[in-house]
Amino acid sequence: MAALGGLGFALQGRAASRPWTLGVVPYLSARRLVELYEPLRAWLEREAARPVRLETAPSYHAYHERCAGAAYDWIATSPGLGRLAEQEQGYVPLARPLTDLEPLLVVPRGSPLREVAELRGQVVTTSDPLATLTLVARRFFSEAGLPPGAALDLRPMGTHANALAVLLRGEAAAAVISVTALKQIGGEQAERIRVLVRLPPTPPLLYMAHRRLGQAELERWQRALLRFGNETVEGLEAMRRLGHDGLRAVTRTDLAALDPIAADLKRLLAVSAS
Repeated sequence: MAALGGLGFALQGRAASRPWTLGVVPYLSARRLVELYEPLRAWLEREAARPVRLETAPSYHAYHERCAGAAYDWIATSPGLGRLAEQEQGYVPLARPLTDLEPLLVVPRGSPLREVAELRGQVVTTSDPLATLTLVARRFFSEAGLPPGAALDLRPMGTHANALAVLLRGEAAAAVISVTALKQIGGEQAERIRVLVRLPPTPPLLYMAHRRLGQAELERWQRALLRFGNETVEGLEAMRRLGHDGLRAVTRTDLAALDPIAADLKRLLAVSAS
C-alpha cells in the first residue's frame, strides 16, 4: 500500500496498539492528499491513542479492491464507491461534508465554445473512470445526445489536477471537475477556466469506518468526528481547506440518492472483471 503519513506513537502512558489506517480515495496527487488530510489523521491518532497511517491507492479500482479486503479502518471515499462500501464491504457511514459534490463542465477562459452540443467529436477530460463525477458526466452527455465513446471522447486522466492540466495545455476542449476539487487544487487555475455547464449535484465524499470497530465505538467516533469538523479550531480550519464547510451525519436519503451511481459502478466493475 502507498503509505502517505508516517507512523505516530501512542499517547504517553497507553500501550501501543495496531496502527489504524485512514484510506483516502486517490482523487488528487498523494502529496496534496497528505496536505489536506493530515489534520484529520493527526486528530484520529491523538483521540484514539494509537498510531494512524494515511494511505491511498494508485487508482480508484485499486482503492475499491482494498476496501473490499477491509484494508482500511477509516475511509474518506468518493460517494459512489462509498455506497458500495456500505452495501458490500462492511463500512459504516459516519459523516459527510455540508457541501454537495457539484460537478462542473469547464472550458479554457478564452474558448469559443458556448453550447454542450459543440463538444461533439471533441476530447473532454475527467479524473478516474470510477469517479462519481465521471459517472455523472456520462449520464449527462448521454442525455444530451452526446454518448461518450460515440459522440465525444470522455478521457479519464487519473486525478482532477491532471484533467485540468491537460485542458489548460490545449489538449482537450473541456474538462469535468468538482467545485470542491477546484478549491483544493488551488493556484490560479480557477482564473483560467470558464464554467460551461453545472452538472447535477450528488451527495459528496463520505467519511466511513469499518464495522469491525463495533457499534458502540462507531457511534462514539461519529460524535467525535462531528465535533472535530464543527467545533474545534483545527477541525474548522481543515474543513475550510477541504471546502467542506463543516460536517453532518449521513442520512438514508443521502445513500439512496447514490443508488443510480452505485449501479453504474457495479456494471463498470463487472465489465472490467470479465
